[in-house]
Amino acid sequence: MSFFDTLQAFLSGIYAVKLLNFKRTSLNYRRLLRENADAKALLGANVQLKDKHKGKRCFILGNGPSLKQEDLSALKDEIVFTVNQASRMPQFDAIRSDYHFWADPSFFQIDDSKAEYQDLLNTMHAVGRGNPQLQCFFPIQFQWFVQKYHLEQDLNVRYFYYYGMLLYDGWNGKIDYTGPVPCFSTVVQFCITMAIYMGFSEIYLLGCDNTSILVNIKSMLRQNDDRDYAYAVSENEKKRMESLLGDGGLEGYLSSYLATFRDYRRLYQYCADRGIQLVNCSAETVIDSIPRKRLKDVLNP
Repeated sequence: MSFFDTLQAFLSGIYAVKLLNFKRTSLNYRRLLRENADAKALLGANVQLKDKHKGKRCFILGNGPSLKQEDLSALKDEIVFTVNQASRMPQFDAIRSDYHFWADPSFFQIDDSKAEYQDLLNTMHAVGRGNPQLQCFFPIQFQWFVQKYHLEQDLNVRYFYYYGMLLYDGWNGKIDYTGPVPCFSTVVQFCITMAIYMGFSEIYLLGCDNTSILVNIKSMLRQNDDRDYAYAVSENEKKRMESLLGDGGLEGYLSSYLATFRDYRRLYQYCADRGIQLVNCSAETVIDSIPRKRLKDVLNP
């Protein structure tokens, strides 16, 4: 194949992805607005967050085991994002995070008859107890879930919408949380794009070890343990994780894992192009596309 044939094929691939992004995102978003009369207003409320923290810094916490090495009370005066089951962490109350994200659809596949799912629901409610300032984000596709299990009683709920829009190398789209946003394989990347939308100029990652593949393999082998999390894992949570692998299979998780690495690289470039510092302060991590710093060097330069 000649150089020009290769270039043409490459450009055709990019335009195909762009067209697919546009078609899927547009069609699915219009369907959402037809099926949910409140969706436009609920998403539109996020305009209040546009550039809310312009020029400031924030810390986004994953739930990787490296968090156990940090004194997270040092973040009590910082703007902090937490995710998923962070309320299980011993230091969660000391953090008093400002924003919390749930994104993975597997969290909303609930079987009321099983104790492991009641355990998960209790963990969701616990995120906001004692911290009324925290704003908790859910995919609007699962608004029914929030309402069914009365999560708004303990949480200051906000919504966001993702479905179909994918990043690609050179993606230069506008991030706007009043409408569709890019879809990711890990919740931390939603937090990064929200931080960009909020106008932060410095975004620091913690506990983003990105060792979730180990969790999936151990779940498949029924050898899940506490060494792969920032918190103690209950027997009920182990059962829930094992059931997810049985439903989806390891192949899907491996594909998702690869996409996660690609999107970290793409998000770093997106931030760099806009003068935003994206730094990984995780004490231990396998993410190699984002520059590293130690947390203590950020807090005490």
